[in-house]
Amino acid sequence: MPVSARARHDEGAIMTVLDDNLTLADDGTVICTHCKTRLGETSQDPLAKAVKRERPSRDAGPGVHADPKTFTAREIVLRQFFCPGCSTVLATEIVPQDEPSFRHWSLDVKA
Repeated sequence: MPVSARARHDEGAIMTVLDDNLTLADDGTVICTHCKTRLGETSQDPLAKAVKRERPSRDAGPGVHADPKTFTAREIVLRQFFCPGCSTVLATEIVPQDEPSFRHWSLDVKA
C-alpha cells in the first residue's frame, strides 16, 4: 500500500495521510481519519485494533457469484476490517480463510 506524500497538521502534530481512512501520527500510531480512534500502536501491525469480520465470499455482492468449491478445496472468505470507533470499512479482501491477510502491510517510521 503506497503512502501518500500528503501531510496535515492537527493540534500541532504532523499527520501523514495514508489513504482516505487512515492517518499516520508523528508518534507512529495509525489513527482513523474520521473519528481519531487509534487503530495500531506499532509499525508492524498498524490495524491491530481494527474489528475483523469474515463472511462467505458471495456476500461481497452480485459480482461474486461463482461457488469457490468449483476452483479450490479451500474455504474462501470475504474479510473486512472496520474502525471500532465509527465502523468505517478500512480494508476488504476475498482470500483463503486459512491464510493471513493478503493485504498485510507495515510501516517503517524513520526519525
